[in-house]
Amino acid sequence: MEYVELHCHSNYSFYDGASFVDELLVTAKQLAYPALALTDHDNLCGSMEFSHVAKRLDIKPIIGVEIRLEGNQHITLLSKNIEGYRNISRLLSHSQMNSESGRLDNEQLFKYKDGLIALSDCRENGLNIDIQNHNQQKINNVLTNYMDAFGKENFFVELHQNLVKGDVQRNKILSEHARYLGLDTVATNNVHYHVQERSKLQDVLVAIKNNTSLDECSRHLRFNNHFYLKSAEEMQYLFASYPNAIRNTLKIAEMCEFNLMQDIGYSFPDYDVPEGYSQQSYLEQICIEAARRKYGAISNKVNLRLEEEFRLIKKHDLAGFLLIYHDIIELAREVMIDLKLTDIEIPLEERSPGRGRGSSVAMLVGYLIGLSHIDPLEYNLSLNRFLPSEMTIVPDIDLDFPRNIREELIKRIHIKWGSEHAVLTGMFSTYKTKGAIRDIGKALALPKSDLEKVIKFSEASINSNLSNKMLDDIGLNINFENKAWIDLINLSMEIKGFPKYLAQHTSGMIISTSPISEMVPIQPAHIEGRYICQWDKKAIEQARFIKIDFLALGTLSQMQDILNLIERRTGEYIDLTRIDFTDSNVYSSMHEGDTIGIFQIESAAQIQTIRRIKPVNLVDMAYEVACVRPGVGVNDGVSQFIRRRNGENWEFDHELERDALERTLGIILFQDQVNKLAMDVGGLTEIEADELRRAFGWKRSESIINSYKKYFIAGANKKGVKSDVAIKIFEKFNGQYMFPESHAFAFGITAYHMAWLKYYYPLEFFVALFNQQPMGFYNLETLKEDAKRHNIIVVNPDINSSNVSCDIKEEKLLLGLHNIKSLGNNVATRIVSERNKKGLFVSVSDLVARTNISYLQGKNLIYSGALDAFNVNRRELLWELGIFDSKPDNQGVMNLQFSNMTPNLNKPDYWTNMINEYSTLGVYPKGHVMAYLRKSLSVNVLNSKQVIDCDLNQQVKAAGLIIRRQRPLSKAIFMTLEDEFGHIPLMILPNVYERYKWELSKELIMISGTISRREGTFNIIVTKAWTLNDVLKFGGSKNWQ
Repeated sequence: MEYVELHCHSNYSFYDGASFVDELLVTAKQLAYPALALTDHDNLCGSMEFSHVAKRLDIKPIIGVEIRLEGNQHITLLSKNIEGYRNISRLLSHSQMNSESGRLDNEQLFKYKDGLIALSDCRENGLNIDIQNHNQQKINNVLTNYMDAFGKENFFVELHQNLVKGDVQRNKILSEHARYLGLDTVATNNVHYHVQERSKLQDVLVAIKNNTSLDECSRHLRFNNHFYLKSAEEMQYLFASYPNAIRNTLKIAEMCEFNLMQDIGYSFPDYDVPEGYSQQSYLEQICIEAARRKYGAISNKVNLRLEEEFRLIKKHDLAGFLLIYHDIIELAREVMIDLKLTDIEIPLEERSPGRGRGSSVAMLVGYLIGLSHIDPLEYNLSLNRFLPSEMTIVPDIDLDFPRNIREELIKRIHIKWGSEHAVLTGMFSTYKTKGAIRDIGKALALPKSDLEKVIKFSEASINSNLSNKMLDDIGLNINFENKAWIDLINLSMEIKGFPKYLAQHTSGMIISTSPISEMVPIQPAHIEGRYICQWDKKAIEQARFIKIDFLALGTLSQMQDILNLIERRTGEYIDLTRIDFTDSNVYSSMHEGDTIGIFQIESAAQIQTIRRIKPVNLVDMAYEVACVRPGVGVNDGVSQFIRRRNGENWEFDHELERDALERTLGIILFQDQVNKLAMDVGGLTEIEADELRRAFGWKRSESIINSYKKYFIAGANKKGVKSDVAIKIFEKFNGQYMFPESHAFAFGITAYHMAWLKYYYPLEFFVALFNQQPMGFYNLETLKEDAKRHNIIVVNPDINSSNVSCDIKEEKLLLGLHNIKSLGNNVATRIVSERNKKGLFVSVSDLVARTNISYLQGKNLIYSGALDAFNVNRRELLWELGIFDSKPDNQGVMNLQFSNMTPNLNKPDYWTNMINEYSTLGVYPKGHVMAYLRKSLSVNVLNSKQVIDCDLNQQVKAAGLIIRRQRPLSKAIFMTLEDEFGHIPLMILPNVYERYKWELSKELIMISGTISRREGTFNIIVTKAWTLNDVLKFGGSKNWQ
């Protein structure tokens, strides 16, 4: 006899399930289950993933849920058909949106009962209390109530036998009541992990959920380790007295016919078009009118491309989809007008509120309706990636907006369509090493101080996974007879990637004609006025929902600020579409590596690469942007591309590669080229090629990729390609991230825009860059040093001159009050508003009396130099501030003057002021810490100007502030030191890094090493490291990007 488990929890039950969805399904396959149900607590988060993995394993997926009811009741619901699935989704949405407790009452449950099978649920149910109390009448009433609501054929009395005390008696009583009422029983194992060995992790997850240790939450733990997927033989043995309960698992599985991967009723909103138009004809009319405005006359080339795009848009029924996007762009323009960032008279083409990214940039229609900022015809961008002839995945269009526009736009979309028709995509925060160590360690009652040392050590290690050796290296004198430390090592590996909670995706939004709550549960987001669904980006894509991505791109906010500052100073607004894209001055600045603060080309790797590629046009910019991606670098593609670009001979592995790879010199730079190679060499269809590319990005997809590999080789053989050559070509594919070609062009042009603005308007560039922090690869101190290299003087904030944000004053960059630690925008705004209303501040007491700032805020204002305008030294200002420190919070401050009472205190020295400014501003405007420390170092310790002139293989010493740590796919670690003159790139081999990881985790270090100049790059290969200072805390590095 077969068996089907109908009550099964995955790790999407959030701290009450200890297995991934695929682990459960693979185990079910090994146990020869014909079907499996997923019944997580109060959500459908894992339902789409479950359905897809089940399909690949040829197991029937049953979608269900264990849902909480009022009165400490639980009930397990299984969807028989689409109506049942919709009702589960409705019920979960109602519990999240309309119930304060998150629980449903029976009235709501019975309202949405159609299409559902109900199981009476587990021993945690309130019904179990009635059994223990021998309350036969109440047991009978509860079962009768459910039977009457769902019908005898859809309600089953659930029996458990987990070898827990009371199970035998409980099953006997329930089966007797079922027999009396004419109900069927069903056996389940209330599964919480796929194999018995995971029971330890299950207990730890429950302890984490209760924020306590295992010992302190014993009453919440399961009674034993028998809540795993059991074989049919095991279940038959356990339920030998109830054979029908086993048979009914198969009966229920046959009743459940719903397939989540089929159509669940999603449709994109209809777009209301003017009378006399269809959606298709109206879209075509908008595009033709825009083409005439942009091109003057429609050439044959433009006409042919439009005809092809219109044909594909009609074939895939995407006209309404694109018109909605056009509507959203117009809505964003309204936001822009309301924020006074443009004028109603200025056309959309001249000041667009955002710009597109991704494969959609290849679409001419998108360019004409305002979705993209580049003309795809100018760069010969292919449509195949975004609009293929055959389409399995609904396309999505990513739109980048400045932060202020995006926030308001999302609000207006929610208002326009409502929470039932417009929701944000969910995402799952998952466990990584640091969080795993901290949470598991607490559950195991390990010392917190030791755990923090382990976390810090793991962050500094090349391999962050815990091991016995790592714990030995830390020097904690751990007694490994204490099994808790061994458990920590093992459990931290098991929990990696487990979802912790459902959060809001950074950008994705679904818009639908039919209510979304009927297709996937929805719930309020943490930000008021926003709503999210219980599926993540991948599940949304698999459901074929059309997702709109609204991304906040800091560089667009920076660009917006720069253009506004220029307009304020000159009276002219610069149209970046009309600048010279072949400006040799701009490209020369890039060749010199002057790209800090410039979108996409500012990292150390990008600076090294741009010096070698030496772009001279926008096509080269796209290549530069595409090169520094993991998927290109994994096979040494960047170096090969640059060598070939510089004249190295090369040839195709087969002539069939030519169409895909000729323009990129035989190297795969773009995602599109993977698809093209798969079709041209392996004979795959468009759909198969895209599925192959996507499969490389899936977790645990080795078997799928191997099957594609065989298919690819067989197809290549049919085209006359030998197997060894086909294998060589297939091995060029990988799962690391690469850009689509059109995406690289979109970002390449944005990068050029920013480089042009930095070259011609450096003051505005840096003011805007400072105001958009945190953003990019560098801290404020590094950006300040780069500003100095462009002759920009950065000055401390001034209580009587500074605005909330940074601004221009007397051709200098004046730091804003919001740059001061602990002030924040609200306090800074209050100070500026008070100053504008009643005049300048004249003393500390005047400031405190008029703004009611706290002692900490006042102290940080003094330390930052913002009160130097009072012409009193900082120690005396601090003394005066101290008089107000003991004032009760509800007591006002008299505006008293202390000029005759203040003691005569010595001025703080240079070092003290520097430390205080670093601590309150994250930057020292007057200089760099290395300029001060240099006098204490040997003359043999070279600065960044000196090391660049050293010979190949020369032994050198250097010192500085670490501003970047990076661990790419290669084995080496890369860091950047900053001193008072510039940057020093370091390369640290794994063995050296392991030896000096403590020293290399500090801010200020000195190193010795060997000069390397490989293929146009420059690095010091580190052999030894020392700590310069363990006391100071500076801006810190952007670690491990």
